[in-house]
Amino acid sequence: MLRQSVSSPVRSMFSAGPFSRALFRQQQMRQNSALSSLVAKANAAVASAKNLADKGVYWSKVVAEVSKQVYLKESFAPPTAAQFQSTYNGLYSSVLPYFTSPEAFFAALKSINGAALFKFIGYGIQLFGAFSLGEIVGRRKIVGY
Repeated sequence: MLRQSVSSPVRSMFSAGPFSRALFRQQQMRQNSALSSLVAKANAAVASAKNLADKGVYWSKVVAEVSKQVYLKESFAPPTAAQFQSTYNGLYSSVLPYFTSPEAFFAALKSINGAALFKFIGYGIQLFGAFSLGEIVGRRKIVGY
């Protein structure tokens, strides 16, 4: 009997009163607002991705059409098998000695003069700058570069 008298006021205070109902409604509204803001962010992300995809498709079609017109106006044609074979045979025969004997490779490195080395270093710096610029644009951050 004593146990019922102690638990009944506690039970009525937290479960059946207007305060508990208002608290429950407030928590439910917070959850609903958090869920609605999450849904709004997801909808914005989907809309942004769709917009980006539409632009990508548009510009790929533009590039394809321009390339097609250039191909037809300039009378381009793919290389014949003989042209392809002669080009890569020449490349293969000019590079093969450097891979078969390391002495030839080191001799070619030693024969590079200062002006050519300076030019190669300049080209390397330009390539590194272009790579870094691409990374900055791709990541949309300058931090670290």
